[in-house]
Amino acid sequence: MTEYSFATSCIDNPESVRYAVEFAIEHGFNGVEFNSPDIYLSKQSLADLSWMLEMSQEHSLRYTHHFPPSALPGSHVETTRERDLEELSQEIFVAGELGVEVIVIHPGRLHVPDVEREDVSEADRAVSISYFIDWVKSAAPEAEKAGVVLGLENMHYNPGWVIRAHQELADAVDEIDSPAVGNTFDVGHAWGSGGIDAGIKIFGGRIKHVQVHDCRGPEGARNVRDQHMEIGTGVLKWDAIGELVATKGFVVALETSGFRDDREEVCVRSLGVLRDLWG
Repeated sequence: MTEYSFATSCIDNPESVRYAVEFAIEHGFNGVEFNSPDIYLSKQSLADLSWMLEMSQEHSLRYTHHFPPSALPGSHVETTRERDLEELSQEIFVAGELGVEVIVIHPGRLHVPDVEREDVSEADRAVSISYFIDWVKSAAPEAEKAGVVLGLENMHYNPGWVIRAHQELADAVDEIDSPAVGNTFDVGHAWGSGGIDAGIKIFGGRIKHVQVHDCRGPEGARNVRDQHMEIGTGVLKWDAIGELVATKGFVVALETSGFRDDREEVCVRSLGVLRDLWG
């Protein structure tokens, strides 16, 4: 049976680990995806961390964690990359102690000093990709030791991203070449940037974790905004994703915040829709 979690952006108190875990238990979720910067695992109290571990064991909860989307692992500024790498190292250590399965990482935005993102050359973007790969390579041995997978997330198309295409991210995972590094497959992002079926085919066995939300717009249009809509209210086709998660045992993280006031109701309704579809 497919297991489901939710991102803490989907709840009304996204800064509280206790609220998130209690919400999961109350509404029948199988886990929680803790989102930074609202929740840094390394900044939680020992009492809260102990309680989180106790709850995960008592209720068989599966935890994942989202590193801050604002991180710049492909920055052309070395001190910026080093700062973010140190922060990731702290999160990996605590994640390992908590039994967190995956830390989700965005490849990030282009960051070249004195150059606007839209003006960054392809040569400089290639350098950014190499910085990003080296950054993840530096973190991979620690993640492997901690038993945590670093899930590199595919993004919706944006010319300001370091990584712009499915194949670029797949190639990065291959070059990093670590059992602790794979792909977090974001279904909504894939829809608007290359397509879902194409993403499943390209990423293949690299996929270690799945995030779901609905959206509008034509598939592969490269102009679909990051909408994070309620499941079943957009245009996404769920059959291929259902087949993927059914065979791999991934925990499926709902990211249906949609920036709505009724985000919690949306999250719970979305869980019901997916259980009706996939079990």
